Amino acid sequence: MANTTRTVTGSGIAPPAVLTGREYLRVSEDDSREARSVTEQHAENGEAAEGHGITLGTPYADNGKSASRYATKVRDDFQRLVSDLEQDLFGAEVLVIWENSRGSRKVSEWALLIELLEAKGVRVLVTCDDRLYDPARAADRKVLQSAAIDSEQESLKTSLRNRRTATAQARIGRPNGPCPHGYRPVYDEKSGDLINWFENLDESMVPIELFRRLRAGHALKRIARDFEKLGYLNRSGRPFTDTHLRSMAMRPAYGGYRVHAPKSRGRTYQAQQVEAELTRATWDALVDEETFWVVRRMLTAPERRTTRNGRAKHVLTMTMRCDVCSGPISAVGGNYTCRDHSCLSISKTKVDELIIGDAGHPGVILAYVASQRVYADFAATPDKTTEAEQIRAELARLRADRDEMEAAEAQTLAEVRLLAANVTKLEQKITRLEERERQLTMPAVLADLIKPGTDVAARWQAAPVSARREVARLLLAPGVLGQVRITRGRGLSADERTQWVEAA
Repeated sequence: MANTTRTVTGSGIAPPAVLTGREYLRVSEDDSREARSVTEQHAENGEAAEGHGITLGTPYADNGKSASRYATKVRDDFQRLVSDLEQDLFGAEVLVIWENSRGSRKVSEWALLIELLEAKGVRVLVTCDDRLYDPARAADRKVLQSAAIDSEQESLKTSLRNRRTATAQARIGRPNGPCPHGYRPVYDEKSGDLINWFENLDESMVPIELFRRLRAGHALKRIARDFEKLGYLNRSGRPFTDTHLRSMAMRPAYGGYRVHAPKSRGRTYQAQQVEAELTRATWDALVDEETFWVVRRMLTAPERRTTRNGRAKHVLTMTMRCDVCSGPISAVGGNYTCRDHSCLSISKTKVDELIIGDAGHPGVILAYVASQRVYADFAATPDKTTEAEQIRAELARLRADRDEMEAAEAQTLAEVRLLAANVTKLEQKITRLEERERQLTMPAVLADLIKPGTDVAARWQAAPVSARREVARLLLAPGVLGQVRITRGRGLSADERTQWVEAA
């Protein structure tokens, strides 16, 4: 590239030859409102370039993209700038930037750029310094490199400040991120600062109805179809999908919780869920605490399976146990079979008649829920209702935590041991609370079946299969009706092959 020279004449100095320059414009997503926009940078760069006799060509621009070492978005035009320099496609003699940090806050990136500029004979005009630097000169290169180090340190300080602020805001439950569907943000009229999230009555029926129906056992695909028929649309104006509804139901915001995941930069399941911290939010919950945790547990349960029609089919499957290997019993065709080792098989119809029955011939479960014994076993006294509600909410939370840990994929042996130890501790807590729950309260899933003046068998048949499975899981347990274990015995009746284990 030709050097520009000044020719001295007898009476003075000739004007410098015109230089060509190309800008690199960048602005981050900035909440402080202090950063210059790309348009403002371009205007000031133009003035500085004119003062140095530089004519600007087509700029490179990355708008709303951070150059810090903590950035996750790719800066496409910065990569194109580097590529053009490497391939001699830059086509100018000067790179124009508004300030050093607009190039990069990463020392490694900035060092590479300086080396390329030096190799290609390209100088750097920094508008804020109003100075033209030549990377080939040791003094100028030192200034540019020192500025990069300073910018990286400032980026580190900013990141630490932001993390401390985020942690502090999380601990007091302040809102963070996009406002969820069903809420509306309210801002201070003078300062423009966010005050809080409040219920949006035009939207809140969606999450409220979603949680109600999920708890009742309805499938996500079915809910999505019904919401579309009702005309419920998301904020993009499209119908809700089952995937979107599942994400909505998993948001702790609806249960009145603020989430803080300080290790979530990698977006791993472990960081986002297991290691996330929940605190009570400053906004009001749209659903009660117990419902939130029950639904969350249902959606994260390891045994949950998504079938083509989105519905569970068999009430007793996975509830009974094989008496030979203690493994679960599942439905296969017209039989119940030992799932793990095929130890035994028994007629599904005969077992269902014995354990469930129907209105004309109630089995063990329907006879029990229609009796007065169920009230004595599960009813809570008025003075213990509050304690029972707290236990149910805590049980739902602990079960959700346990199921998430069981589903987590450990990366190391240490993580395997840690997760196993945590699961064991949670199971011990769950067992103690379940016993106390039985002493205090009648679970909501049972209360729906045995409301006064209703036909239990009819309500049983009308309930979703998933709800009936939950009742069966609750009742077919030691301490209630007893755990059902199926024995071997070809030629024996279903009654003779069914054992009821009442002690744990």
